[in-house]
Amino acid sequence: MRAALGLVATLLCIESACGGSADPNKPHPHQGILKKYEFLPPSQIGLKNLGVTDEQLRKGEPVLRKIALPGGWQRMVSIQDVCAPEKTVWSAINDLPRYPKMVEGVTACDVYSTEKKMSGEVITCARYTLKAAGFALSYYMKHFYNPKKHCMTFHLDYSRCSDLSDSVGYWYVEDRKDGWCRVFYSTDSSLPRFIPGFAKDMITNMASKKSTAWVDTRCNELTGFGGGKVAKGGGKRTRTLLGLALLGFAGWKLRERGQQQ
Repeated sequence: MRAALGLVATLLCIESACGGSADPNKPHPHQGILKKYEFLPPSQIGLKNLGVTDEQLRKGEPVLRKIALPGGWQRMVSIQDVCAPEKTVWSAINDLPRYPKMVEGVTACDVYSTEKKMSGEVITCARYTLKAAGFALSYYMKHFYNPKKHCMTFHLDYSRCSDLSDSVGYWYVEDRKDGWCRVFYSTDSSLPRFIPGFAKDMITNMASKKSTAWVDTRCNELTGFGGGKVAKGGGKRTRTLLGLALLGFAGWKLRERGQQQ
């Protein structure tokens, strides 16, 4: 999302998993519903024939695809060419504490553990907070970065209880050997029932676009080509939909509490 991403895309898998709020002292209700991604090239995880051309990608804008999965789940894919070395791209993606400055809607991303293995793989756990319209959501994400595979996968830290039912995702950075890198972002999720049907496509499209657009912005800053502004991607409309989703979530939680009393 956001590994990520844990980003605005996480709105697409919100459930009241913890009975009202995230809790680091309680385990998640399950150990994963969605199939976790592996350290594999995009062509080996179903991202090969998406009908995306080099000409489209060299315009510098993300190209979005939605793939329906069994069980009502949805895969959101964003592909974007970034004019920066692979090392710079990964520097941006792995800089989790900076996410609040780069990704609209993320107000906090606090790393609580980091482990580096002999193989070079780095495992980082962080708590994300999304906020809009006076409401906040929190979730705990576990990221697995393997530089030798040019890949990062992530899923919830199931040892802690999150405000999301489940979330899994994937980053892959392909060095094009011409000064550009092709960035792949994919996440699997399910639209929560409280979001109105008319808003689902808009939220999905904007969440996907924002998931890679901010990486380009940050890389431009690191390479001296830009100013490093927050990747807004949808402006006022994005904030409005985010607010509506969080308001809906809050109302849903209150209704559930009332039914349980």
